[in-house]
Amino acid sequence: MWQSFHVNLSFRARRWLALGAVLAAILFTVPRFLTHTPYQRLGVKLDWTPDHRGRVSEVVGPPGKGLLRRGDILVAVDGNPITQQYILKRFREGKSWPAGPLAMEIERSGRLLNLTVPPLSLSAWQRARVLSLQLITVIAAPLVAILLVWRRPDLNAAWVFLWFAILQALGTMWSLFRFPQVELGRGFKTYLGIYHGLVMWYPASFLHFMTVFPRPRWSRHGPTRSVWFWLVALAYVTPPALIVASRAFHTPLDRLYLFFQTVALPLGALSLLLRYARPAPPDRRFLASERVLAIVLAGTLLSAAALDLVPEMQMITLLTLPSMRLLSTVILFAWLASPLLIAYLIANDPVFDPRRLIVRSTPYALLSGVLAALYLGIVVVSQRLFAAATGEDAVVFNVVAALIVAFAFAPLRERLQRGLDRLYGRDPQALRAALVQAGRELLGALDRDEVRAAVDSAIARGLKRKLAIEWPEHGMPRLAEHEELRDEERDTIENLVLQAGIRLENLSLHEQRAAAERQAVELREAATRAELVALHAQVQPHFLFNALNALSYLTETDPKAAQRFTERLADMLRYTIEAGQRRAALLSEEIAFVEDYLGVARERYENPLSFEYRGTPELLSAAVPPLLLQPLVENSLKHGCAPGNGALHLRLEARREADWLTLVFSDDGASGNGAPGLGLGLGNLEQRLKRFAGSAAVMDAVPRPEGGFAVTMRWCSRSKAAA
Repeated sequence: MWQSFHVNLSFRARRWLALGAVLAAILFTVPRFLTHTPYQRLGVKLDWTPDHRGRVSEVVGPPGKGLLRRGDILVAVDGNPITQQYILKRFREGKSWPAGPLAMEIERSGRLLNLTVPPLSLSAWQRARVLSLQLITVIAAPLVAILLVWRRPDLNAAWVFLWFAILQALGTMWSLFRFPQVELGRGFKTYLGIYHGLVMWYPASFLHFMTVFPRPRWSRHGPTRSVWFWLVALAYVTPPALIVASRAFHTPLDRLYLFFQTVALPLGALSLLLRYARPAPPDRRFLASERVLAIVLAGTLLSAAALDLVPEMQMITLLTLPSMRLLSTVILFAWLASPLLIAYLIANDPVFDPRRLIVRSTPYALLSGVLAALYLGIVVVSQRLFAAATGEDAVVFNVVAALIVAFAFAPLRERLQRGLDRLYGRDPQALRAALVQAGRELLGALDRDEVRAAVDSAIARGLKRKLAIEWPEHGMPRLAEHEELRDEERDTIENLVLQAGIRLENLSLHEQRAAAERQAVELREAATRAELVALHAQVQPHFLFNALNALSYLTETDPKAAQRFTERLADMLRYTIEAGQRRAALLSEEIAFVEDYLGVARERYENPLSFEYRGTPELLSAAVPPLLLQPLVENSLKHGCAPGNGALHLRLEARREADWLTLVFSDDGASGNGAPGLGLGLGNLEQRLKRFAGSAAVMDAVPRPEGGFAVTMRWCSRSKAAA
């Protein structure tokens, strides 16, 4: 009991520490936010004319808003000509625009105008409104990092990501609010120096996180053996070294930091690419979308580092091109969104899973914004319309808007929560439906793998994530103890696992019964094989007897033909011996044997003999009984090839209809190839065909109306025997 309380208290303390770190970072940025502006003194964006004069491309905010227009050319300020060289010189010397009123000369539509630009004074709301999208991105990354730490405060990777997200937020705020609005005292400059020094650790934090996500690149017991460990250690000692080097060699610190960043960021991107480009570790499978996001993230960081290397003068010149401005904007927002992409990759890792916090907090966050906008819209629009019609203000609209929001919040929240529950796998109805489907799949499961697949797929459909289930070789499966589930989810999942265990026991009993049945089947199959061997044995002596008779005849009539006959006969005997030991042969092999057989027969018969195959090339690889065509050819020669008759044409037609293979062997012999029906040789062939393809195989032999004989054989090519 004490140990459990101690662990929970430790987790609670770590979570509050993470929250305190984020709050401290926010408070640390507030002074710079309140004293610095997001744009320069005039509140405009400039591009440059071919003669290097500044032209207003966009009016961002005060004091230029309402005073300057798009297309205005800035000619001079306080008597000093405004050129690109003048702006760069003041920027390099660290000089900003004067804080007081400015006497400015501009050119508008070809006319010279003299204007007085008032001092720049932005409220906190104006500062935030100008960069609202960037600020939302800056705030979102630490919030996601808090969710990860809140979920797994025991993992170092979550804390490193929080550290990285805080430093990136500090650095982004530093770069967004660059221009001081007030005179800075010594104490405030000290604060800015500390701020600047803290931001310099951002590249080191990024490299550190890339090497520990989701697990360190080095082992816990021997970190010094890893190159990545030493790279991270070197990165953390680099910022103080840069500060010392800047003072010793009188080199601008920002230039040294830029070099440090352009080295550290690509190294971190390389670590990320190595993580997702290589095969996944045994405990993790990367989705294609995750690999694509990792590549995009690495490319974004490399692009941002490359842009930082461009000299200032060249960068200002490049930004005059619309395509370059668009590219730099895209890279900027992608760089700001990089922590969110990293957070997505982390959330998909089974170690973290912060979805439960997101599921519960998202409805309130979304509805708060939507309903606040609805409330303000009703109040503002209604009061303005009422005031325009009557000239008076009415408080009743506040009451009406509050009632609408109150009545709308509960049903909207329930519907949104239900939709998020379905999305993140926390909908009890979806879970129940998935487990009912799993029960049906378990009834049809035939082995242990199918049972396990049914359980895993049902849990993935119902909870949108995987659970660890122990599947012992003997005994019932069980849910792993470390899995965190709600009580109703745990009861349902354990019931499914129990059903799976019962199904495994049933399969085990069926397997025991099937063992005895298999023994009986094996005995029957052994008898069948013996009978099939006997049938093959009948074919071989019969063929050999006929061949020897033909050889004897040729020896007396044509010795040279007898020699050729002997060579062909040796090849044919070799095939018949091999075929007698095989379960099946290819149709192409049978056709080749027929060609050899007819080559031998031509030495004996005077009649021209020809053979034709009609069928698709794919059917040549069909499995058929060995020595299937030899008895048919022999019958055609015996009954259809009489002396004095014309040529004998043999033909084999093959076709497949669904799963059935049909072979039709025919000849055009004059005598009709014997009487209708099956003789002894064809009867033997029918028995072999049924042994090969099953009792459903059929064989039919009939005379052809136009003369000759035809034998049709048909069987299912997917039958057990054929397989």
